[in-house]
Amino acid sequence: MPSVGFVLYKKGDEPGTLTAEWCHSDYGNGTGIATGGPADGFEGRYTIRYFDDKGNIQAERGLEIQKDGNYYQLSWSNNGEISGNGVGMETAEGLAVGYRDVEETLIQG
Repeated sequence: MPSVGFVLYKKGDEPGTLTAEWCHSDYGNGTGIATGGPADGFEGRYTIRYFDDKGNIQAERGLEIQKDGNYYQLSWSNNGEISGNGVGMETAEGLAVGYRDVEETLIQG
């Protein structure tokens, strides 16, 4: 199976923050917190830290969310290099996103 995942972002308690619940075909599941975004909406640039189900840091990434009509395009970066791409839509729960690791895309494609 390719390296794919799902994440649900919700607006955090502090302006410009998001909380995350994620699962990944290779890395299990966990939570996350994004900071540095806009006070309103999801669109913007963030720094996000992801944690495993035991609370251990798994990754820190740049996250860019762009609105594209009724949907969102997302990209994650690591040291300035794109590491993942995703697509999402707003639901009653938050921003629901499916994504794929770029490295796997290059190997498979």
